[in-house]
Amino acid sequence: MTGIARPQALGAFPFPAGLLLIAGGEETDAARTALVRGILPETWPARLDGVRLVHEDRLDEAAAWFADSDDPVDRYNLFVLDPERVSRSEAAAAVGDDWRPLVDHVAYTVGLTSVPPTSEGLHGELAALVGTAEAAAALADGDEPVALAHLRLAADAARDVAPALAGVVLSELAGRGHDLADAEEAVALLRGTDLPAAAAEAFFHRAGLVHGLAIEGRRSLGDAIAGYTEALRRIDEVGQRSLFARIHLNLGTAYLAAPIVSDADHLRVGIALQSLRTAVRLLDEERDAEEWASARLNLANALVYAPSAKQRDHLMEAVDLYEVVLRTRSPKKDALGRARVLSNQGNALAHLGLLGDARERFDEAEFLFASKGDESSAAIVRDLRGSLIAVGADD
Repeated sequence: MTGIARPQALGAFPFPAGLLLIAGGEETDAARTALVRGILPETWPARLDGVRLVHEDRLDEAAAWFADSDDPVDRYNLFVLDPERVSRSEAAAAVGDDWRPLVDHVAYTVGLTSVPPTSEGLHGELAALVGTAEAAAALADGDEPVALAHLRLAADAARDVAPALAGVVLSELAGRGHDLADAEEAVALLRGTDLPAAAAEAFFHRAGLVHGLAIEGRRSLGDAIAGYTEALRRIDEVGQRSLFARIHLNLGTAYLAAPIVSDADHLRVGIALQSLRTAVRLLDEERDAEEWASARLNLANALVYAPSAKQRDHLMEAVDLYEVVLRTRSPKKDALGRARVLSNQGNALAHLGLLGDARERFDEAEFLFASKGDESSAAIVRDLRGSLIAVGADD
């Protein structure tokens, strides 16, 4: 089949909406153009009722609508929704050879094949979309440099024809390649779209990169905090639980890193604790293992040092959090990480007056540091143990 207008709104909206084709001509051009930009049409033409239903997450109704249509494009769209009702070969025949790579991409996406499509010979939004599948395949093979190269080519292919798709790809590039310019461009392309999760991800990546530069004194920490806040404004924990939690983890960490120079700044500590508690509540130990442990460790550290009228309660909570983190820090696999947590826990225990328990933690931390040749850290632990336990004994 020929005559499918381009560019198509591929890859920007989440699956399955992001893999649908827009049929028709002048009647649907305005809607197609809006969707390519990541904007939902204010008015949907009747010809696109099936596509509208997918965007409204009414998938059964959409499938029924596509099944009743005699347009070949809608036959392909039914394949996207229900590949058991329309075969891969039927979908390819419906849209023609020019769009066969799109059918191959759908087949790869839904697990009908383990062979990714190839973007060779393609251009525009189709090349970009297929390039993301090539990148995913490279990541599955553990080859991140090749994945980044595919993403770069995909971003270049989409930039001038499919801005929303380009923004999504650039956001992924920023998250993996740590290039602030990619993050800035992604934010610019996604800021005004109807793609809240994608925009939040872009703001999150940009804020994270600025946060890193702020630690080095090269950017404003306030800029990072504003970026995290902007990301949170676009999503909630129901629809984007993991991303929402990761943003709160970074936001809490950023607030704690800001200097306290006035009484008003103490309010930031309270906000930081709230954000870290949100991250602790939402992160999953198996799915988000690294962030799960980091959130608990950061919250524990904050509780130890945050000024509070309930300091003893905070210290006891911190001790418990450190204990949870220690389960993930094996002395064989992560001796230095375990030693750092033990040192922090020993500090909290000493402030609680539990000197015997504190000494045990300090002793193990010192041993682990020394066993790995980190004599400097071992000496710091010895000094900390001596000073805190001496003060505790005097009390």
